[in-house]
Amino acid sequence: MSSSLISPLFFLTGTGMILVAVSAVWCWQRGKTAVWPMVWWGVLAWTASLALKAGAGLPMMNFFQRHADNPMIWLCGGLLTGLFECVIPLLLILQTRLRRADFNGAVAFGLGFGGTEAFLMGTVALVQTMLLVVFPDHIPTGVRDALLRQFARSSVATILLSILERASALAAHCLASVLLIYAVRKRRQLWFWLSFAYKSLIDTFAAWAVLSWKMPGSTTKTAQFEAVVAIFALVALMALPRLKADFTRSEEREATAAGVPSASFRQ
Repeated sequence: MSSSLISPLFFLTGTGMILVAVSAVWCWQRGKTAVWPMVWWGVLAWTASLALKAGAGLPMMNFFQRHADNPMIWLCGGLLTGLFECVIPLLLILQTRLRRADFNGAVAFGLGFGGTEAFLMGTVALVQTMLLVVFPDHIPTGVRDALLRQFARSSVATILLSILERASALAAHCLASVLLIYAVRKRRQLWFWLSFAYKSLIDTFAAWAVLSWKMPGSTTKTAQFEAVVAIFALVALMALPRLKADFTRSEEREATAAGVPSASFRQ
């Protein structure tokens, strides 16, 4: 077998995801060189969160699949995301300079968090495509057949939808991350719980779509799913400017009340 097994158009999937991550970070840091450390803190937070989430979730995957129609399973999937993708970053924020980050830094932290996810997912997609297009004869038969089944369910529409999904997820990660930093700066748990609920709700919906609704493999269902995820992203894009204004007011108040411990919360 010497010819490629799939269309080179599938290179667009990984390339698009990587461009979403890189372009978002590049655009945000222009003229704001001080935000780069926040981006790298976001990378670290995502890495730690994913490692712990995978360690907790992977052993339960078979159980989840056997009970795919149980709403409690969807909720558990969402709560796992809320737990690991909010609590772990919060602990990092409390112990580092992130607790004093301004709005630009908070968004940069979110871009580092969500951008890492988009970049790595894009890289995996590129590697898979390259194997089937450039090196089809060098892939073990079992692996090749599994990849071909995966790509057989894909089309130009799903390529575009996967890129849109990464852009929407990046906006959601930004809002959740900004809320966490805002919770520390305001010393109020409310904002943490809003971040927790926001991420948990998104992934509860995703768990239902994958496990029960059987979204993968259906372009129509994928499009409907992405439309809902885009609504969550729209909520993020509407909330972030309001949070920016609140950050500015908080910074003005903190300038006149220095010395208050940032890590203490009030109910």
